[in-house]
Amino acid sequence: MFSLKYFFERKYSIMQFNAMARLLHNSRLLISTRQTGAPFGNLQSSGLHSTASLNDDGTSNAMPEKPKRPVNAYIRFAQSIRSALATSNPKASPTEISKLAAVKWQTLDQASKAKLEDEYKREQAIWLQKNAKYLSQLTDAQKQELKTERQNRIEEKVKRDQKRLLKELGRPKRPLNSFFLFCAQHKPVQGLTKDENKEQMKKLGLQWKQLSGSEKERYVKEAETEMKRYQEEMKKWEDKMLASEHTEVVRKRNVLLPPTPASSRARKGQQSAVKNVTATASVKPNKPTSTTARP
Repeated sequence: MFSLKYFFERKYSIMQFNAMARLLHNSRLLISTRQTGAPFGNLQSSGLHSTASLNDDGTSNAMPEKPKRPVNAYIRFAQSIRSALATSNPKASPTEISKLAAVKWQTLDQASKAKLEDEYKREQAIWLQKNAKYLSQLTDAQKQELKTERQNRIEEKVKRDQKRLLKELGRPKRPLNSFFLFCAQHKPVQGLTKDENKEQMKKLGLQWKQLSGSEKERYVKEAETEMKRYQEEMKKWEDKMLASEHTEVVRKRNVLLPPTPASSRARKGQQSAVKNVTATASVKPNKPTSTTARP
Protein backbone atom coordinates (compact mmCIF):
# COMPACT_ATOMS: atom_id res chain seq x y z
CA MET A 1 0.00 0.00 0.00
CA PHE A 2 1.25 3.44 -0.94
CA SER A 3 1.79 5.91 1.84
CA LEU A 4 -0.24 9.10 1.98
CA LYS A 5 2.90 11.25 1.50
CA TYR A 6 3.82 9.39 -1.70
CA PHE A 7 0.29 9.84 -3.01
CA PHE A 8 0.30 13.64 -2.61
CA GLU A 9 3.84 14.00 -4.04
CA ARG A 10 2.86 12.02 -7.12
CA LYS A 11 -0.33 14.03 -7.57
CA TYR A 12 1.59 17.31 -7.30
CA SER A 13 4.11 16.15 -9.93
CA ILE A 14 1.30 15.24 -12.33
CA MET A 15 -0.29 18.65 -11.80
CA GLN A 16 3.02 20.35 -12.60
CA PHE A 17 3.43 18.29 -15.75
CA ASN A 18 -0.09 19.08 -16.96
CA ALA A 19 0.38 22.80 -16.32
CA MET A 20 3.60 22.81 -18.33
CA ALA A 21 1.94 20.89 -21.16
CA ARG A 22 -0.93 23.38 -21.32
CA LEU A 23 1.57 26.23 -21.33
CA LEU A 24 3.59 24.83 -24.21
CA HIS A 25 0.52 24.01 -26.31
CA ASN A 26 -1.20 27.33 -25.76
CA SER A 27 -1.31 29.08 -29.17
CA ARG A 28 -1.89 32.44 -27.51
CA LEU A 29 1.46 32.39 -25.70
CA LEU A 30 3.46 35.46 -26.75
CA ILE A 31 7.18 35.51 -26.09
CA SER A 32 9.03 38.80 -26.43
CA THR A 33 12.04 38.65 -28.75
CA ARG A 34 13.75 41.24 -26.59
CA GLN A 35 13.86 38.96 -23.53
CA THR A 36 16.79 36.88 -24.68
CA GLY A 37 17.62 35.88 -21.13
CA ALA A 38 14.17 34.48 -20.36
CA PRO A 39 13.85 30.73 -19.67
CA PHE A 40 11.66 30.25 -22.73
CA GLY A 41 13.57 32.66 -24.97
CA ASN A 42 14.76 29.81 -27.20
CA LEU A 43 11.31 28.33 -27.81
CA GLN A 44 10.68 30.52 -30.86
CA SER A 45 11.82 27.74 -33.18
CA SER A 46 9.30 25.31 -31.66
CA GLY A 47 6.36 27.04 -33.33
CA LEU A 48 5.54 29.66 -30.70
CA HIS A 49 4.45 33.04 -32.00
CA SER A 50 7.11 35.74 -31.55
CA THR A 51 6.28 39.40 -31.15
CA ALA A 52 7.64 42.59 -29.68
CA SER A 53 6.71 43.98 -26.28
CA LEU A 54 3.06 44.66 -25.58
CA ASN A 55 1.42 47.88 -24.42
CA ASP A 56 -0.78 48.08 -21.35
CA ASP A 57 -3.89 47.74 -23.51
CA GLY A 58 -2.57 44.54 -25.13
CA THR A 59 -1.59 46.13 -28.46
CA SER A 60 1.83 45.42 -29.93
CA ASN A 61 4.59 47.94 -30.65
CA ALA A 62 5.98 45.79 -33.47
CA MET A 63 6.21 47.41 -36.88
CA PRO A 64 4.32 45.30 -39.46
CA GLU A 65 6.40 43.88 -42.27
CA LYS A 66 6.49 46.27 -45.22
CA PRO A 67 5.77 44.70 -48.63
CA LYS A 68 8.65 44.94 -51.07
CA ARG A 69 7.99 47.20 -54.03
CA PRO A 70 8.52 45.55 -57.45
CA VAL A 71 11.21 46.89 -59.76
CA ASN A 72 10.34 48.35 -63.15
CA ALA A 73 10.91 46.72 -66.53
CA TYR A 74 14.36 48.20 -67.12
CA ILE A 75 15.72 47.15 -63.71
CA ARG A 76 14.36 43.63 -64.28
CA PHE A 77 16.20 43.42 -67.58
CA ALA A 78 19.42 44.84 -66.12
CA GLN A 79 19.34 42.38 -63.22
CA SER A 80 18.79 39.47 -65.56
CA ILE A 81 21.88 40.24 -67.70
CA ARG A 82 24.20 41.74 -65.06
CA SER A 83 25.84 38.42 -64.24
CA ALA A 84 26.53 37.64 -67.91
CA LEU A 85 27.91 41.14 -68.50
CA ALA A 86 30.20 40.85 -65.47
CA THR A 87 31.47 37.47 -66.72
CA SER A 88 32.19 38.75 -70.22
CA ASN A 89 33.72 42.00 -68.87
CA PRO A 90 35.67 40.96 -65.76
CA LYS A 91 37.59 44.25 -65.50
CA ALA A 92 34.51 46.46 -65.77
CA SER A 93 33.34 48.40 -62.71
CA PRO A 94 29.72 48.28 -61.50
CA THR A 95 29.11 51.67 -63.13
CA GLU A 96 30.46 50.40 -66.45
CA ILE A 97 28.31 47.27 -66.18
CA SER A 98 25.25 49.49 -65.70
CA LYS A 99 26.18 51.48 -68.81
CA LEU A 100 26.53 48.26 -70.83
CA ALA A 101 23.11 47.14 -69.59
CA ALA A 102 21.62 50.46 -70.68
CA VAL A 103 23.03 49.94 -74.19
CA LYS A 104 21.55 46.43 -74.30
CA TRP A 105 18.19 47.82 -73.21
CA GLN A 106 18.18 50.32 -76.07
CA THR A 107 18.62 47.52 -78.61
CA LEU A 108 16.08 45.16 -76.99
CA ASP A 109 13.05 44.34 -79.16
CA GLN A 110 9.66 45.81 -78.27
CA ALA A 111 8.06 42.40 -77.62
CA SER A 112 10.58 41.60 -74.87
CA LYS A 113 10.14 45.07 -73.37
CA ALA A 114 6.36 44.68 -73.40
CA LYS A 115 6.63 41.31 -71.62
CA LEU A 116 8.80 42.80 -68.88
CA GLU A 117 6.43 45.75 -68.57
CA ASP A 118 3.42 43.42 -68.17
CA GLU A 119 5.21 41.49 -65.41
CA TYR A 120 5.93 44.75 -63.63
CA LYS A 121 2.32 45.95 -63.89
CA ARG A 122 0.95 42.67 -62.48
CA GLU A 123 3.29 42.77 -59.49
CA GLN A 124 2.64 46.49 -59.05
CA ALA A 125 -1.11 45.88 -58.73
CA ILE A 126 -0.53 43.20 -56.08
CA TRP A 127 1.90 45.46 -54.25
CA LEU A 128 -0.59 48.34 -54.16
CA GLN A 129 -3.11 46.13 -52.37
CA LYS A 130 -0.54 44.84 -49.88
CA ASN A 131 0.83 48.31 -49.27
CA ALA A 132 -2.65 49.72 -48.60
CA LYS A 133 -3.21 46.99 -46.00
CA TYR A 134 0.22 47.65 -44.51
CA LEU A 135 -0.45 51.38 -44.16
CA SER A 136 -3.84 50.76 -42.54
CA GLN A 137 -2.13 48.71 -39.79
CA LEU A 138 0.27 51.48 -38.78
CA THR A 139 -0.32 53.57 -35.69
CA ASP A 140 0.20 57.34 -35.67
CA ALA A 141 3.52 56.89 -33.86
CA GLN A 142 4.71 54.36 -36.45
CA LYS A 143 3.68 56.66 -39.32
CA GLN A 144 5.66 59.48 -37.74
CA GLU A 145 8.64 57.16 -37.31
CA LEU A 146 8.53 56.20 -40.99
CA LYS A 147 8.21 59.85 -41.99
CA THR A 148 11.27 60.75 -39.93
CA GLU A 149 13.29 57.88 -41.41
CA ARG A 150 12.29 58.90 -44.94
CA GLN A 151 13.30 62.51 -44.27
CA ASN A 152 16.65 61.34 -42.89
CA ARG A 153 17.27 59.24 -45.99
CA ILE A 154 16.50 62.23 -48.22
CA GLU A 155 18.88 64.45 -46.27
CA GLU A 156 21.63 61.82 -46.39
CA LYS A 157 21.17 61.45 -50.15
CA VAL A 158 21.43 65.23 -50.61
CA LYS A 159 24.67 65.23 -48.61
CA ARG A 160 26.10 62.35 -50.66
CA ASP A 161 25.16 64.02 -53.94
CA GLN A 162 26.68 67.31 -52.79
CA LYS A 163 29.88 65.58 -51.71
CA ARG A 164 30.13 63.73 -55.02
CA LEU A 165 29.53 66.95 -56.98
CA LEU A 166 32.23 68.80 -55.03
CA LYS A 167 34.68 65.99 -55.73
CA GLU A 168 33.86 65.99 -59.45
CA LEU A 169 34.32 69.77 -59.62
CA GLY A 170 37.71 69.50 -57.90
CA ARG A 171 37.06 71.51 -54.75
CA PRO A 172 40.28 71.98 -52.72
CA LYS A 173 40.53 69.77 -49.66
CA ARG A 174 40.55 71.52 -46.31
CA PRO A 175 43.92 70.99 -44.51
CA LEU A 176 44.43 69.43 -41.09
CA ASN A 177 44.77 71.56 -37.99
CA SER A 178 47.83 71.45 -35.74
CA PHE A 179 46.55 68.60 -33.54
CA PHE A 180 45.63 66.34 -36.45
CA LEU A 181 48.95 67.06 -38.12
CA PHE A 182 50.59 65.78 -34.95
CA CYS A 183 48.35 62.69 -34.98
CA ALA A 184 49.10 62.00 -38.65
CA GLN A 185 52.84 62.04 -37.96
CA HIS A 186 52.73 60.02 -34.73
CA LYS A 187 49.95 57.52 -35.38
CA PRO A 188 51.82 54.25 -34.71
CA VAL A 189 49.38 51.61 -35.97
CA GLN A 190 47.19 51.42 -39.08
CA GLY A 191 44.18 49.27 -39.89
CA LEU A 192 42.66 49.28 -36.39
CA THR A 193 39.08 48.65 -35.46
CA LYS A 194 36.82 51.53 -34.45
CA ASP A 195 37.31 50.93 -30.72
CA GLU A 196 41.07 50.43 -31.09
CA ASN A 197 41.39 53.60 -33.14
CA LYS A 198 39.37 55.50 -30.54
CA GLU A 199 41.72 54.32 -27.80
CA GLN A 200 44.76 55.25 -29.89
CA MET A 201 43.41 58.76 -30.52
CA LYS A 202 42.80 59.17 -26.80
CA LYS A 203 46.47 58.37 -26.12
CA LEU A 204 47.59 60.81 -28.81
CA GLY A 205 45.40 63.48 -27.23
CA LEU A 206 47.16 62.98 -23.90
CA GLN A 207 50.55 63.18 -25.63
CA TRP A 208 49.51 66.42 -27.34
CA LYS A 209 48.54 67.99 -24.02
CA GLN A 210 51.92 67.10 -22.55
CA LEU A 211 53.83 68.88 -25.35
CA SER A 212 55.40 72.23 -24.53
CA GLY A 213 54.51 75.41 -26.41
CA SER A 214 57.74 75.30 -28.41
CA GLU A 215 57.09 71.68 -29.44
CA LYS A 216 53.57 72.54 -30.62
CA GLU A 217 54.80 75.63 -32.47
CA ARG A 218 56.01 73.81 -35.58
CA TYR A 219 52.66 72.05 -36.00
CA VAL A 220 50.82 75.35 -35.51
CA LYS A 221 52.97 77.10 -38.14
CA GLU A 222 52.57 74.23 -40.59
CA ALA A 223 48.79 74.32 -40.12
CA GLU A 224 48.72 78.12 -40.67
CA THR A 225 50.77 77.79 -43.86
CA GLU A 226 48.47 75.07 -45.19
CA MET A 227 45.38 77.12 -44.30
CA LYS A 228 46.67 80.15 -46.22
CA ARG A 229 47.36 77.96 -49.25
CA TYR A 230 43.88 76.45 -48.94
CA GLN A 231 42.19 79.86 -48.76
CA GLU A 232 43.98 81.03 -51.89
CA GLU A 233 43.04 77.86 -53.77
CA MET A 234 39.42 78.16 -52.58
CA LYS A 235 39.17 81.74 -53.81
CA LYS A 236 40.42 80.75 -57.27
CA TRP A 237 38.13 77.71 -57.35
CA GLU A 238 35.04 79.67 -56.27
CA ASP A 239 35.75 82.37 -58.88
CA LYS A 240 35.92 79.58 -61.46
CA MET A 241 32.62 78.11 -60.21
CA LEU A 242 30.89 81.50 -60.35
CA ALA A 243 32.14 82.00 -63.89
CA SER A 244 30.73 78.59 -64.87
CA GLU A 245 27.41 79.31 -63.07
CA HIS A 246 27.95 76.64 -60.40
CA THR A 247 26.78 78.97 -57.64
CA GLU A 248 25.24 76.12 -55.64
CA VAL A 249 28.69 74.84 -54.60
CA VAL A 250 30.08 78.24 -53.59
CA ARG A 251 29.97 79.19 -49.92
CA LYS A 252 26.95 81.42 -49.24
CA ARG A 253 28.94 84.30 -47.82
CA ASN A 254 30.85 84.55 -51.11
CA VAL A 255 27.77 84.65 -53.35
CA LEU A 256 26.02 87.97 -54.06
CA LEU A 257 22.51 86.81 -54.85
CA PRO A 258 20.06 89.24 -56.51
CA PRO A 259 17.23 90.46 -54.25
CA THR A 260 13.96 88.57 -54.44
CA PRO A 261 10.70 90.43 -55.29
CA ALA A 262 9.48 89.94 -51.72
CA SER A 263 12.61 91.48 -50.23
CA SER A 264 12.42 94.37 -52.70
CA ARG A 265 8.82 95.12 -51.72
CA ALA A 266 9.73 94.91 -48.04
CA ARG A 267 12.63 97.30 -48.55
CA LYS A 268 10.40 99.76 -50.44
CA GLY A 269 7.83 99.53 -47.65
CA GLN A 270 10.47 100.31 -45.05
CA GLN A 271 11.72 103.26 -47.07
CA SER A 272 8.21 104.71 -47.48
CA ALA A 273 7.56 104.27 -43.76
CA VAL A 274 10.76 106.17 -42.95
CA LYS A 275 9.73 108.97 -45.33
CA ASN A 276 6.33 109.25 -43.69
CA VAL A 277 7.87 109.46 -40.23
CA THR A 278 10.34 112.13 -41.42
CA ALA A 279 7.59 114.17 -43.07
CA THR A 280 5.42 113.99 -39.97
CA ALA A 281 8.27 115.12 -37.75
CA SER A 282 9.06 118.09 -40.01
CA VAL A 283 5.53 119.52 -39.87
CA LYS A 284 5.15 122.11 -37.10
CA PRO A 285 2.09 121.52 -34.92
CA ASN A 286 -0.60 124.25 -35.02
CA LYS A 287 -1.24 126.28 -31.92
CA PRO A 288 -4.41 125.17 -30.18
CA THR A 289 -7.27 127.66 -30.39
CA SER A 290 -8.76 128.68 -27.12
CA THR A 291 -12.48 128.25 -26.76
CA THR A 292 -12.63 130.47 -23.66
CA ALA A 293 -13.85 134.05 -24.32
CA ARG A 294 -11.62 136.82 -23.22
CA PRO A 295 -12.98 138.87 -20.32
